[in-house]
Amino acid sequence: MSPPADRFDEVRRKWIARHQHTFIFQKRRAEILARQIRDRAQILSGARVDAADDDVIHPLIARPVKTPYAGLDFAIVIVAAVLAPIGWPAGIVVYRAIVQLIPDTLRSYPVAAFMWASVATGLPLALLYDPDTTLAQTVLLPWLLGQLPATALAAGIYGVLEGWLAVDGSRDWWPMRPPAVTESVDFGLALDDLPMPGIFDVSPTPTVGERTPLLRDPDGRTKP
Repeated sequence: MSPPADRFDEVRRKWIARHQHTFIFQKRRAEILARQIRDRAQILSGARVDAADDDVIHPLIARPVKTPYAGLDFAIVIVAAVLAPIGWPAGIVVYRAIVQLIPDTLRSYPVAAFMWASVATGLPLALLYDPDTTLAQTVLLPWLLGQLPATALAAGIYGVLEGWLAVDGSRDWWPMRPPAVTESVDFGLALDDLPMPGIFDVSPTPTVGERTPLLRDPDGRTKP
């Protein structure tokens, strides 16, 4: 069994845990990331983890609405499902597809790119909106066309909810992975390679001179 890919899980889990506030779905998201981190550590090291740590909060559909926190989560989901029944699932698909490019192609999730994409695709719809007397042209048509910017908005929101703001590059337009750092450049020449004859002008080696020591008389004069 291969370990799950590490896409800055620990950094993202820490950010989610510190910014979850009262949202139970964020607490569940942090617990799922923590479980994935433990699974990876167990596979790589062979250590045994506590089975109790695998328990996470149930999905929203399986949680009873008995507290104000659960009611707030349920209200957010209902509003999103009514406003973007197509854009929300499509945004999830886009998010999961982009995440697969990290860290091989992208170094982070482009949150800013999807947020601005939702503005760029939604602003013309708002400026060109012309209400009519019919319900289809006044409500249904703008609602249907609004699923396109809703897709980009959902993809950007999921980037925030998944903690990608804690990873460097999420605020860039398209954070490409930098090229690998090369320690040396191979020019095809080894250190012991000599230049080819005739390329460089080499001065002749000067003569060493007389190596026999000079003989001197008692007065210090050099003998012939």
